[in-house]
Amino acid sequence: MTAVTPAAPAAPTAPAPTAPAPTAPALPVKAPAAGQGAAETEVTGAAEPVGPDGPGEPGEPVDPGAFRAVMRHHAKGVAVITAGLDVPAGFCATSLTSVSLDPPMVSFTVGRGASAWSTVEQAEHVVVHLLAEDQEELALRFARSGAPRFGPATRWHRGALGLPVLDDVLAWLAVALVRVVPAGDHALVLGSVVATGPGAGHAPRRPARPLVHHDGVFGGFAPPAAAPERAVG
Repeated sequence: MTAVTPAAPAAPTAPAPTAPAPTAPALPVKAPAAGQGAAETEVTGAAEPVGPDGPGEPGEPVDPGAFRAVMRHHAKGVAVITAGLDVPAGFCATSLTSVSLDPPMVSFTVGRGASAWSTVEQAEHVVVHLLAEDQEELALRFARSGAPRFGPATRWHRGALGLPVLDDVLAWLAVALVRVVPAGDHALVLGSVVATGPGAGHAPRRPARPLVHHDGVFGGFAPPAAAPERAVG
């Protein structure tokens, strides 16, 4: 009888090598150009916030001086707002905004440390005056602290709703106050326009160009001679 030799067990088969997964190339970091402090980040490509001395930290408060410097680039119309049924009060505002046409509504801000603030806060109505380009002195009178705003140099009368109305302005609006909202060191006032009128007074003619405030100074505005298609609003 022939002996049978058992077969040797098969050697284990090594698993086939797996190719490594491709690695996505990193996004390049864009170096800031000369004079710039912001760079795009490698992950998102979003620009970092930039302060006056370079990138700022997210959530870092904006310096009031830097904010003021930026806003000096924004040209604004000039208005004088008056109130007071007994003692007249008023201030110069460059924050007047048309909010709604139907119904007509406007808004403006007033400093809560201003001398006219207590009168405006308690008022039911105010009068908004739009100034002409040659009324810089009137604007300064109502902008300067301690100036005699309703002294001999100011021509005014009791007009709409018994409120103080300035003479010789471009136009005026009587406004019923709807809401006063605290906003930092100012208050935002929202009002409904209840009456309007052209400026009246001693001036025989009033130029139709407004007084404008830009870069810390008052000046006039001269529209292009012939460009009716560029009119807005």
